[in-house]
Parts: sequence; C-alpha cells; structure tokens
Amino acid sequence: MSRGFELHDRDFPGGVYPPERKTRSTERPLSDAPLPDRVILPLSQHSGRPAVPCVAVGEQVNTGTLLAQPDSMISSALHASISGKVVEINTAYIVIEKNKVSEGDGSDGEDNETRLKRLDWRTAEPEALLERLDISGVVGLGGAGFPTQVKARVRERHSLDTLVVNAAECEPYITADDVTLRYFAADVLEGAQLMAKLASAEQIIVGIEDNKPEAVAALEAAALNALPLPVVINVIETRYPSGGERQLIKKLLGREVPSGGLPADVGVLCHNPGTLLAVLHAVRDGAPLTSRIVTLTGNALMRPGNYRVRLGTPMRKLLQHAGLKDTELNTLIHGGPMMGVALADLDTPVGKTTNCLIAATADELPAPPTEAPCIRCGACEDVCPASLLPQQLHWYARAGDDARLERYHLFDCIECGACSYVCPSHIPLVDDYREAKARLRLKHIEATKAEHAKHRFEFRQARLAREEAEKQARREARLARAKRPAQAGTNDGDTAQADIRSLRIAQTAAKAAVRKAEKTLARTAEQDPQQDLSDLETQLATAQENLKAADAKLSAARQQTTS
Repeated sequence: MSRGFELHDRDFPGGVYPPERKTRSTERPLSDAPLPDRVILPLSQHSGRPAVPCVAVGEQVNTGTLLAQPDSMISSALHASISGKVVEINTAYIVIEKNKVSEGDGSDGEDNETRLKRLDWRTAEPEALLERLDISGVVGLGGAGFPTQVKARVRERHSLDTLVVNAAECEPYITADDVTLRYFAADVLEGAQLMAKLASAEQIIVGIEDNKPEAVAALEAAALNALPLPVVINVIETRYPSGGERQLIKKLLGREVPSGGLPADVGVLCHNPGTLLAVLHAVRDGAPLTSRIVTLTGNALMRPGNYRVRLGTPMRKLLQHAGLKDTELNTLIHGGPMMGVALADLDTPVGKTTNCLIAATADELPAPPTEAPCIRCGACEDVCPASLLPQQLHWYARAGDDARLERYHLFDCIECGACSYVCPSHIPLVDDYREAKARLRLKHIEATKAEHAKHRFEFRQARLAREEAEKQARREARLARAKRPAQAGTNDGDTAQADIRSLRIAQTAAKAAVRKAEKTLARTAEQDPQQDLSDLETQLATAQENLKAADAKLSAARQQTTS
C-alpha cells in the first residue's frame, strides 16, 4: 500500500464548495433497518431493459430467490429481498408479502435465505465470475445502475491498466460510501482486486476526499494485508464534483477522457465502494444483491444515520424508523441536493440506486427564488468542471438549436448543478440541459431506426445479389465441366476452394458486424443509460443471426469438400 497526494497540474477546472452537512448521518453506527412486511420490487432498477419475471403469483420465495431474469445484454436479474409469498406481478414490479406466523400452515415468519455456491475469485475462470455477477443482479450502486457484468467485459474492447475506486462521495449529505469503507474497507479492497482481475488492470487507485479521515484510516489498515495488486490511496481536496468519473480520473492520473468517450478509452475502469462490496458478496459469499446501505438524513428526521436496507422497502416505513417528523417535512430528495430528484410519493420503494434520502425542512432546503434574466456574468463558466459554456448552452437549449447544442458538447455535461448553484439569476440551467438532452436522444433514436432500416434493406439487396452471383458462378462452372469432362475433377476442386474462400470472407465480415454492434450497444448504454436500446439490440441480434448463417454455410462447404 502507498499513499498518494494530489498534484495541481492534474486538477480539473471549476467546482464549488457547498455546505457538506454530512456529520449528522455519521454520528450513529451503521445499523439494520427493520425487515419490511411487504416489498415492492421494480423490474427496472438498472440501465437497459427491465427484467422478465420468472415466478408466479402465490409462489413461496426465500430471500435471494431469483424473481426476474435479464431480458437482454444490457439488463439485470432481480431477487427476492424478503422471504414470503409473491402476491402481485405486473409489467412494472413484483410484490412480496412476508409470511405471517401461523400454526395452520407451519410458516414461522422468519427470513429464510437462498444463496448460490461460493466461488474463489482467485482461482475461478473469468467467464464463471462474469456469469456469477450476471445472475446475482449486481449493478453500479453509485450512479445509473449500469449492469456490473457488462462493465466488466469492457476489457474485450479496450486495453485497461488501472482500476479506480471512486470513494470521493463529493455531494453534500451523502455518507453511504464513507460508512461502507469505515466498516468494510478490507472487503471493498478485495472486491476491487476481483474486478481488477476481470479487467486485467495492473494497479488500483483509491480516490477519496480529505473529509473522511475514519474511512482513510480503515483503508490504510486494510491495504497492509497481502494483496495481489498494489493499492494507492490518494487523498484529495474536498470539492464538488470531484466524484465525477472524468474529474476524478483527471485528478488521480492526469488523463483526459475524450469528448463523447468513456474512462475505458484512457485505460481506466471506475467502481464505487458499494458496488465492489456487492461484487464480493455475490462471488465469495454467493449472496445476490438484495440490500444496500442507504443514508437517511435531513432535519425532518430525529435519528439520521446509515442503514442497511432491504430493496423494495417503502420509503415511508424507512423514514418512520428514523424518526420522521411529518409536520416538518417539506421535501423528500432521492440522492443529494445537487443532483438528486424530489419525490412526491413517500411510498416509493428503495431501489438498487437509492444511496440517500434527505427529509428536508423548508428552512433547510428552501424553494429557489424566482428566475431572473441572465446577466451574462460568466460565473457558470468559471465553475463548470467539464469546461463547457453553460451560458451558451442555456440559450441554445431554450431556442431549440440542436445543432449548436451538439457542437458545444451538451452531452459532456454531467448535470452536477454547479452552474445552477452559482447563478445569481437563479436560472435552472440543469433543467434546460436535461430537457434538451431528452429531445436530442429522441432524435438520435429516430435517426438510428431509420439508419438501421436502410442498412437492413441494403444488406438484403447485397445478399440477394451475392446469392445470384454464386448461382451464376455455379452454372458457369457446370457448363465448363460439361465441355471439358477430363478436367472435371480439377475444376470441382478449384470451384470448391473458391466457394470456401468467399464464405470465409463472408464469415469474417459477419464477425466484424457482431463486434461493432456489441460495442455500439455497450457504449450507448453506458454513455446514455436512459436511451431506448431496443433498436440497437435488434441490430445485434440481426448481426448474430447473420454470423450463425455464415458459420453454417462455411461448415457445410467444408464437409462437402472432404466428403
């Protein structure tokens, strides 16, 4: 283990210093939230397509029982978070009610658990580890919930050298990762070693802000253990948004992720502590993802803290356990105050991406003042961590000038809210950007569908032309053999070899099309988790079918040659 320090020539631009307000939720030790009597488990708690139910109403399940399977490459499995009976299944969620204590049916109301076979990640094959992550339903617990097994396959398309543990947790109020490291630092680093093995990374760097001294101490103690890869713990300045992937990579490694690119493009893979802990539990302990650590905080709570919560727990029940003062609650925010979303329904269930709930009073997080006209002060540009021009993006977004929005790299905006935070005119800049992104995504989807239809038509025309040319070539070959019977055997061999060569070329082209479709699907899903991926998945399925057909034709031609 070694400890690194930030270098100023690696610093990212901009950033702000909002009040941290983290202390209240770290004063109490980590504890388990009460087991809910009823859980509501959405089928879409991740990027990509919703999971597909594989249980029936009335079925008895244990904690960890598979409820829904992934529906595509970019999807994730879902498991029961309590033991009980499945009472409802629809297109959006599955509901389970805990068994009641009853002498008649023998049920005892206990929380029975089903686990998978334990795996030793040090000796297991990569495909076995990837399959385990897939069937365990592990997704990124710090962001958009991208399926972890898909992210682990990025080494198939990129050369990686560094795994970054993103422990910055820069947004105010949120302390889930901080507490995770205080209690489970050794497990988090072991999970990092596991993911580094899958990524073929050569080093592990932990990026953590200097406002987490207890977590830093726990990491340093855990890093003293014998580990396969070296671990560097880099303590950085507390500044928002240092936890953005691009910003943290710049801070730790001095590498610039290209516009429209991914960390993998510069040889880096990022995971947060909660995800790495879930990865280790899934592999080493055989435990699917059924719970997570959630920060409960805000002045409308009497007992703020961090709680280990079963997925699907209604937020109202959870907040009541933390001492919710209903009369003082003004706003419930899912996430942090900078990037989070206000919830209108307190019965919304806790999901895989629920890292924090802020029960705020009116004085704590007051409503923003009325928007005023832009005074062109340039403050938003000074604090933008992505070196964008927020003022121009604001004008183009409201004018619907999509061409200029793309030219000014709208999709490089990480929606951190720093520009809105400093705006003296109180303009909701991030809202403008989100609306513009949604509009552009829709345009891109329609353009992709049109392009796909064009490609399918062109592919069909090319296939028909190729098949006709092959038929013509065979006819000409038969005529040539008829004219020269003595040389028929030689001609047969020459024709067969020519056919095999052309089929090999077709197979190579089909393989390239599959790789391209896989890369496009994975990149789009990671860059834009909200985009509808059905058309890209159709393109991949079409390319895979074409490859199967090419393989079959080549195999048949080879068998005919040898027979």
